[in-house]
Parts: sequence; structure tokens; C-alpha cells
Amino acid sequence: MSDKDSPLESITITDVLPVDWQQLSDMPSAGEQLRLQRANEALLQNLLLSSNLPEEGEESEDAKAHEHFTRIEARLDLLVDLVTEMLTSNGTLPPARSVTIGAHGLAVHLEDDAADTFPGNALLLIRLYLDPQFPRPLQLYARLLVQQEQGFTVRFSPLEPRLQDLLDKYIFRQHRRAIALARQGENNSFTTI
Repeated sequence: MSDKDSPLESITITDVLPVDWQQLSDMPSAGEQLRLQRANEALLQNLLLSSNLPEEGEESEDAKAHEHFTRIEARLDLLVDLVTEMLTSNGTLPPARSVTIGAHGLAVHLEDDAADTFPGNALLLIRLYLDPQFPRPLQLYARLLVQQEQGFTVRFSPLEPRLQDLLDKYIFRQHRRAIALARQGENNSFTTI
């Protein structure tokens, strides 16, 4: 099966994340699509930057500057945490569901809820909160591929190359992190004496 057949054939990540969707009758205007692409690029850049922290033991060229930026970053993290807490306490995030994310599509797995019924090849706007502590969704237009009672799979509408590259990097980094955590868990289970 080629990548054209299955949007989830390459590297994927599976997680429980806030996600919702809206059925659309038509694609929005080119201007609206461009604004959404730019917002998605900014979101992914921020998520990639926040997870690209220096490794333990790395030397900084200017220790004072590094320390100063670390303090500023801590203050910004606190501010983001406070805003996140405020927004989540107001119930603005959608329910968290099990999702599998690939570079070209998404599968939503519904445990207790029956999936909405969509016409074949329905156009959807998917809003996926990749980091619930950063309450800003990745919003992607997608076409319904498979619909089952307990979920559905969509293929993302073609993304601009820059956004596709950022999404690929994010998925790869999260996939690599999940493998490292799994290996760390395996190593910890064998070190009990």
C-alpha cells in the first residue's frame, strides 16, 4: 500500500488528546486557508522550539545569557500555565480522545461515543490540541476516508511544503521520544535488585 492509499502508513504517534471536528460544505476562501496555514506553522514552530531544550551537560557559550534566558523562559512558562489553567477551567478544550496522527492523516478512536455520521468523502475541519498545556489547536482541513462505529480516519488536504515539513518534524520527534521512553521503561524494569 502506498502513501496515497493510507495516510497513516508512515511514522505515526498515538496519544489521548483533545480533538474535535466540524463538517464543512465547501473549502474556505484561499485567504482563510492561508491564515490557517500560517497559524498552524506558528503553532508547530512553538511546539518544536519548546521541546528542543538543551541536553543535560551541554555547555553554553555565554552562561550568564543562558541563565538570564532560562529565567525569562520560566516566567513565560508560568504565564502560559496560568492562562492554560484559566482556559481549561472554563471548559474550552474539547474532550480528549485516542488519536493516531500521521503526516498525511488522522484516525480518531471513540471509546464510548458513536462516531458522527458523515457522508462519504465529507470535508471536515479537524481541531487537534497537540499539547493540552498549550491551548491552541492545530487546525487542518481533511477528507473522510473511513468511517466506523467507533471512529473515523481522514486524509489531510494538501499542506504547503513548509507546514508539511513542520508537521513531519513534530511527528518524528514525538515518535522518537515515545521510543526513548519505552526503552527507558524497559531498562528500569530490569534494574530491580
